Amino acid sequence: MKDKKGNIVKKVLIAIGLVLLTVIVVDICRTKIDSGKIPHRFASAKEGRELLLAHTDYYENFTQNDIDYRMKKGGSTLEELLGATTDEIKDFNIIEKYLIDRHIAKMARNLRKNGYVLPELDEIVYIKTDMNKEGISASGYTHSNEIYLNSFYVKMCAVPGVDEYFDHLLWHELFHCLTRHDPEFRADMYSLIHFTINDSDFEIPPCVKDRVYSNPDVEHHDAYATFMIDGQERDCFAAWVVTEDYPKDGSSGFDTAVILIPVDGTDTYFAREQASDFDTVFGTNTGYVTDPEECMADNFADAMLYGSSGKEGHGYPDPEIIEGIIERMRK
Repeated sequence: MKDKKGNIVKKVLIAIGLVLLTVIVVDICRTKIDSGKIPHRFASAKEGRELLLAHTDYYENFTQNDIDYRMKKGGSTLEELLGATTDEIKDFNIIEKYLIDRHIAKMARNLRKNGYVLPELDEIVYIKTDMNKEGISASGYTHSNEIYLNSFYVKMCAVPGVDEYFDHLLWHELFHCLTRHDPEFRADMYSLIHFTINDSDFEIPPCVKDRVYSNPDVEHHDAYATFMIDGQERDCFAAWVVTEDYPKDGSSGFDTAVILIPVDGTDTYFAREQASDFDTVFGTNTGYVTDPEECMADNFADAMLYGSSGKEGHGYPDPEIIEGIIERMRK
């Protein structure tokens, strides 16, 4: 009798194991198929380092503040920074690739369900990095068609609560790749927050040039909007700056500000508080308004993740921005 019960238990456990195995295999296959709808691959640490170092135009334009704040050390060199940044790049393991693929598959299913069509884009290359240098404790950043992901969030992306944040991150970073690849899409997106793209980049004036903080997601300062500044309309572009030079004793924190720079070449700039309609121009769906690129990346991520109803159905302060994104994605 005892042996009979033992055999029954064993058969039940085997059956449960087979069911679980089937579920896992089906999920892996479905994930592979759906995630493939958004062309992508995962770079090895070696390839990731090579890709990062290839972006010489970005790094050669660094100011001393760009270098020192990232290194948290005054008088640092670009060579030191590049060495430290590439050292942070790591290999993905097979579980991490699978978990990220599940998020990408979810994105692809969301596009299909809502009738959204992504603009044409090159294959996305995902790179894992500890992100203590370039990221300034950020979650991700991009170069070209490469998305660099913070290794902490890569490890935690299946944890409830973090998974939704990771979904938002992937949409946000994908937006940067889309705007680089499709100028028309970029122009359409920026126009939703009243920005017009110029034929070339505007010059950063000497009075603030050394304080402008480089952001790999913002490749150009070529988009401007009209702001009401001290009662007068001024065409300006936005820039993100550090509020002080990095002190040699390293006693400074990382304090930044958003400024508005006139497009007419005047050697001056305005604090965002001087523009009475700053929030009207950028909207208030997100607080990430260092540049129209970052502002619209957040709006895009919200639109793709939460739709027109917003997170938990709470809507948006400026729903017309989200509606414009959705309309464009259904073209």
